[in-house]
Amino acid sequence: MPTVTPASSVLYARLLAKGRLRHLQLLVSIADSGGVRRAAEQIGMSQPAATQALGDIEELLGTPLFERHVRGMRLTSAGRAVVPMARNTLSALRASADTVHALQAGASGVLRVGAIPAAASGLLCRMLPAFGARHPDLRIEVLEAPGEQLQADVMSGRVDLALCRRPAETPVAPFAFAPLAPDVPWIVAGRRHPLVREPRPTLDDLRAARWTLPVQGLGVRDVFDALFAPGAPAPALHPISTTSLPLVLEILRRERVLSLIPRSLIEPFVQWGLIARVAFELHSEFEGIGVLQGPQSDSPAVTACLEALREAVQAPVA
Repeated sequence: MPTVTPASSVLYARLLAKGRLRHLQLLVSIADSGGVRRAAEQIGMSQPAATQALGDIEELLGTPLFERHVRGMRLTSAGRAVVPMARNTLSALRASADTVHALQAGASGVLRVGAIPAAASGLLCRMLPAFGARHPDLRIEVLEAPGEQLQADVMSGRVDLALCRRPAETPVAPFAFAPLAPDVPWIVAGRRHPLVREPRPTLDDLRAARWTLPVQGLGVRDVFDALFAPGAPAPALHPISTTSLPLVLEILRRERVLSLIPRSLIEPFVQWGLIARVAFELHSEFEGIGVLQGPQSDSPAVTACLEALREAVQAPVA
């Protein structure tokens, strides 16, 4: 007789009726530690109780979430679908607990802002100090992460808004994305690089220079690949390719190389004189920074933050 697969609505109802937060904590701990015994120790359960709890939630879902192998336990396909939900739920619960604690301690509110590195290093550095001074009773937390992680953080409630580039998939209500600040790629180098002193560098000058290669998957990598199209002479490349801004800055300071970096990320460091811009204009389309908002977008703290962000976009970099 064929096995009857429960409808998703039935599985959802089972989790609501019999699922517990302790189940979710256990699933995440097993996924991270690779075994029931270690997970039980981490969350303060006995091993028999943890084994029973895992069996309970697998029975609710009607499928194994982990499979055993010689080095412990690893997620099944069903487990890979469930554990991210468990992480997001626990993360949102932690954020809620932190908010309640802050309010009890006298804060007027809590604002959690997620930001990609380009937004954190540029826009937030300009905006947040003054914003915090104007709202001394508001507790502000900033989480820097890649765009994909920030989208999950907004949707789980871990952050109230995220400064990121437009998501690949258009968000649906109650989530929304709005452009905030345009962006362009800049060619930068250490202050002693010869092209920094060249008023009108040519494409041949760029091809003759040594470069740090932008990491695949970043918008500036597409601009770099278009600049040095197939068939044209390729530039020499530095052996290190990284998304770490401190590492890129150190390479530029120490060595005679060029780098292609979003203006939103690098402009403050140019203004501070740590590195210099090469005067070659790149007429390339580049996705700017926007705001991804969730259901809490109408809170007073979020409204005030958005207003301050728009003001910062219009103000020149000091």
